[in-house]
Amino acid sequence: MTPPEEPRGGGLALLLAFVGGALVGGAIAVLLAPRSGAETRRSLAGAAGGTRDLAARLPKALRDASRAAQAAYTAALKDAQPPAP
Repeated sequence: MTPPEEPRGGGLALLLAFVGGALVGGAIAVLLAPRSGAETRRSLAGAAGGTRDLAARLPKALRDASRAAQAAYTAALKDAQPPAP
């Protein structure tokens, strides 16, 4: 007996199906929302403004986190080394 063959690109097909389903679901949710179009647009614009603020702060946060990780790594290495005779 031979083992069943795996379909080629199965993982990619699954990912594309998931993303496609999420996009279709999001579009349907916006279309069937109980708010008017103007209210929905204002709400989406407000959410986008918060995203821009986060994106502006992200580079500094990444630099700070990187420095803290490097300092912790250096300290751990220093603590792990046996004392010099």
